Amino acid sequence: MKRIEEISINDRVAICWAYVERTLDYLEKEFTDGNYDQAFEKFRVIVGKGHHWLSGNDVDWDEIYRMCNDDEEDYGCFDFIANAEVTDRYETPSIVLIWGIYYFMYQCARRSGEQYFPQDLWDGDLPQEEEVQLLNSLHNDVTRYLPPETCEELRFIEMKYRS
Repeated sequence: MKRIEEISINDRVAICWAYVERTLDYLEKEFTDGNYDQAFEKFRVIVGKGHHWLSGNDVDWDEIYRMCNDDEEDYGCFDFIANAEVTDRYETPSIVLIWGIYYFMYQCARRSGEQYFPQDLWDGDLPQEEEVQLLNSLHNDVTRYLPPETCEELRFIEMKYRS
């Protein structure tokens, strides 16, 4: 199995995206009161854009950024994460979800030649050590909240992209 830094950016994003999708599934099952349907809908649109990008199409990273940074909207993406209901129990899934989306957004911006990232994204360069560390920690992170069979499925997906 190849080390994460030895595989393509697309494969790294695909691995990350598998974790993002399973985490989003988990959060949607946890928050069924309907208050966050708008946020989950936006997250699903972003996931769809990720699949579009992974299939070789261009995606406007700035549009994704605007969808995430919807502080003015009740129950938007970041409002969901910042809300007091996202207690310690949901801290790790929230981090996996948001970091995965930011990682995808960052790669979209890099592919389009963007050099000036918003300050809360990255300052123009994601250090490889940090990228490797975060990608390598995804599996351990999800074992805190996802069922073992889902974690095993994710391990197989990761092995596929690392082979």
